[in-house]
Amino acid sequence: MHLLPPFTRALMRRPAKNLADGETTSRRLGAPDYERALRQFGAYAGALRDCGLTVAIAPADARFPDGHFVEDPFVIFHDIAFLCRSGAPARREEGQSLKPYLQHLRIIEPPAGARLDGGDVLFCADRVLVGISSRSNRAGFVALRAALQTVQPDIRVDPVPFSGVLHLKSGLTELTPGVLFRHPALRADYELGWAEVIDLPPAEAHAADVMPVNDTLFIAAGCPHAFNAATKYCKRVIPLELSEFVKMDGGLTCLSLRY
Repeated sequence: MHLLPPFTRALMRRPAKNLADGETTSRRLGAPDYERALRQFGAYAGALRDCGLTVAIAPADARFPDGHFVEDPFVIFHDIAFLCRSGAPARREEGQSLKPYLQHLRIIEPPAGARLDGGDVLFCADRVLVGISSRSNRAGFVALRAALQTVQPDIRVDPVPFSGVLHLKSGLTELTPGVLFRHPALRADYELGWAEVIDLPPAEAHAADVMPVNDTLFIAAGCPHAFNAATKYCKRVIPLELSEFVKMDGGLTCLSLRY
């Protein structure tokens, strides 16, 4: 049993031509190639449709060079959409621009001082982990926990102070209940003894962000160690090429809101 119901829909946003102006800690990887990014974006959307999801794609918006990372502005849980206000000021208004696509959900807005990025929120089989970082503070954690409890009063939501990676899900994701991939640079003040943790080699560190979609696990392409490990636990593992988004600190989960 998993906290999240099966996914039937996804929201994405087409990358803007100025995506290279977004915030990143990975300048050493070079600037993303826009046309290649569009091809990778299209393949990603097609892969979600192949899983049976209805995919809505918002148009590019040059005001938000990071705007295609739609997972950060909202956290969706059953019928609620929690509006995140990022600790990165340049990204703080992205959620307002996505509201029209989520009007069928109950939108919950946090207190003014609450800061949160959706990339810091990891739904596991039996708990929700909320990273405390430069983007997400404890007020954001408290506000999200209260919102989730309006749907499921007994839900377990734990704060996870961490360092070494941009978002919690840059460094830790659950590929199947009780099995986690971990980025070698992640340092988290949280006990993981409840799960089996697979540490990835530095060359495949970006594969720590995997994306389960119903009976399919999506994983970063070109990562044989991670792929082989994943196939021991998941019957259907599909690699997706994301090189241009990795250059901007992006991963698989960043590019869509799945619900």
